[in-house]
Amino acid sequence: MIIFSCFKTEILQFETANTDPATFANGQQLPTAPRSYLNFCGAPKACKFLFKYDDTIWADSGNYYSDFSDVRFLNYDPYFISFFNIDKEVSYCKGWKKGENTYDGIKWNIKIKKDEWDEFWFDYDYYGTSDEIEYSITYKYEVIDSLLHFSNTEGQEFIFHPSDKNYLKDFVDTGEIIKLQGCSFY
Repeated sequence: MIIFSCFKTEILQFETANTDPATFANGQQLPTAPRSYLNFCGAPKACKFLFKYDDTIWADSGNYYSDFSDVRFLNYDPYFISFFNIDKEVSYCKGWKKGENTYDGIKWNIKIKKDEWDEFWFDYDYYGTSDEIEYSITYKYEVIDSLLHFSNTEGQEFIFHPSDKNYLKDFVDTGEIIKLQGCSFY
């Protein structure tokens, strides 16, 4: 009987082994920056949900209970998320930013609670036209098996798929587009 063992010090990794280009979730590649298989994110900022899913759009065609069935994440200030309702007659779009928001006399405040690799949570405090919070909701987005799972503290749950729709403003096949505050088409 022969016993063979291998110690960690005997394993060598060569510089040419990991030369794949770094790739973002939106498909953009950085050919001058090699992908690291030892350092998962590359930088703390790259470990964030909004960084990973920047400029991605997700759709739930079976979502009949919401005014906005398509979602776009953005990794730049001031707006971090846009909601779309693309219809043949009239299409709507609105966006939210962190902190205090006011539109048409209505006020709300958004605080990001968790911004991690595949998980994103934020609190939405609705004031309406008063200075007191009327209600608060926590929104949760999580990517599992390439699907976006949404839930909130009001019991709503939806699953979104990566969208293949064209969100260029000039190519949206609709009679009218109503852009509310923070709306961001491509």
